[in-house]
Amino acid sequence: MADMPLILHFILSAIATVGFSVFFQVPKDSLFPCGLIGGIGWTLYVYLFKVTDNGVFSAFIAASLLSLCSEILARKLKQPAILFVIPGIIPLVPGLGMYNTMLYLVQGDYNLGISTGTNTLFIAAAIALGVLVITSLSKTINLVELRKKRALNKH
Repeated sequence: MADMPLILHFILSAIATVGFSVFFQVPKDSLFPCGLIGGIGWTLYVYLFKVTDNGVFSAFIAASLLSLCSEILARKLKQPAILFVIPGIIPLVPGLGMYNTMLYLVQGDYNLGISTGTNTLFIAAAIALGVLVITSLSKTINLVELRKKRALNKH
């Protein structure tokens, strides 16, 4: 990652997220929140990666926060959470790792290709797991609250 200030990482990733949001036909009033979520997620990833030098951990925490912010905004803006999650995780997707994996394999450097591919796979899994954990937790909390309301209405 280039030595850029975190604010520049935030701005550029927010712009990229808004671009993908337009591509995914997100409603216009949700473009700014999508950009905000994508910027926060990527900036946290960059910060944690610089501190820990662990891409898998950084991706998991960033995806978890991104998913949590998406769930909160979904409730406030009365939109589905996936509307914010999908464009928001785009900056986190390890595209360079996928490219380098294929490049090393085509060049015949199998050890480096397998190593890079494994790391890329773990980062992708960490992103998916971060989103899955928060989404499942959110759905569980919503179900518990719904059951409490139903129980109160019966009495």
